[in-house]
Amino acid sequence: MRVLIVDDEASFAEPLAERLRLRGVDTVVAADADAALAELVHAPRDLIFLDVGLPGLDGVGLLPLLRERYPQCEVVMLSGAGDVRKAVQAMRYGALNWLSKPVSLEDVLAECRKATERATARLEAQRLTEAARWRMLGRVAEGVAHEVNNPLNIIVQAAGLIEDCLDTPQASGLPEIDEAREALAAISAQGLRIRELTRKLLMVGHGMDFQEAPLDGAACVRHAVEMLRKRLDDQKVQLELSVPEGDGAPRPFGSATELQQICLHLLENALDALEISGRADGRITVQALKNQDAQGRDWYELTVQDNGPGIAQEAFPHLFDPFFSTRSLQGEPKTAQKSRLLGRFAGLGLSVARSLAHARGGELTGDNASEGGARFVLRLPLAGESCER
Repeated sequence: MRVLIVDDEASFAEPLAERLRLRGVDTVVAADADAALAELVHAPRDLIFLDVGLPGLDGVGLLPLLRERYPQCEVVMLSGAGDVRKAVQAMRYGALNWLSKPVSLEDVLAECRKATERATARLEAQRLTEAARWRMLGRVAEGVAHEVNNPLNIIVQAAGLIEDCLDTPQASGLPEIDEAREALAAISAQGLRIRELTRKLLMVGHGMDFQEAPLDGAACVRHAVEMLRKRLDDQKVQLELSVPEGDGAPRPFGSATELQQICLHLLENALDALEISGRADGRITVQALKNQDAQGRDWYELTVQDNGPGIAQEAFPHLFDPFFSTRSLQGEPKTAQKSRLLGRFAGLGLSVARSLAHARGGELTGDNASEGGARFVLRLPLAGESCER
């Protein structure tokens, strides 16, 4: 739980913040509207205790800005005896409740608990809605993949047959034989790319296998790294691994094949970002640990972070949408744009990774690291705890 107290009375706000911190609540204080908005830009909060009588822009005036810019952040008003009318007005503007000063710590903690419960319910509703969307997309993907793969197989086989014919002594003297061979090679290569695209489509909403077991997370990560070793070396990217191994290491519960695939997509995404940035000191950091969420549940948490350009603000709502690509396409001809969307930067990697995570009761999120670059965090149930959920 992350709390912001907006109150110009330091003798009230600071002791209250300290008492909350002692109870494990991440709490900061702002003395006015400008300081509150600056704090929220730096680190969004789950719950705001907002004083009605602030200097400058008062709490009632600040509330609509908070609701517009941070709709997921809940607001509870704080009012003195003479500000009750304003507090009631703030309720009409979207405040969830108001507390009359002097407030008791028990009342503040009760509001924190209710905010946590509401946030958990919203998250679960979003998860169910998204799972339904992925299942629908998976059914569509099955049909598309089936209809595409049948003619695609014919095209690839026909290209192979023609290539075999061109390799005979009788065809060696044909005019423009080299150009014909190049064209057939291109047909075969593009056919394989489309086949890979349909393979990824089939993963969306369905997963890759039905086997579940405690996993060696370090082995899965290293398997994905070795698959991309040549590209890491070609781009001269420094890879930093901090993944516990051995008997004491946290073990996620799920499918090794799927975890390897998720790692592969996250590493490819980081390499793409570094390739776009063109920086010579590219670095990817992979870290795994056991972590606990706000509800006290333990998770296997895997973080993949790069020092590339980061995620554009306008990309966040679509980050995990299929076929969404953050790579700039401005100034390119339409044919080049279409080629990219069907090629390596098709925008399916993150979609597939999140779909696989959700299928195992996990989560995949993305944001920008404070020191720069993009950071993706995968959470999976821990072995031994997944059965309790």
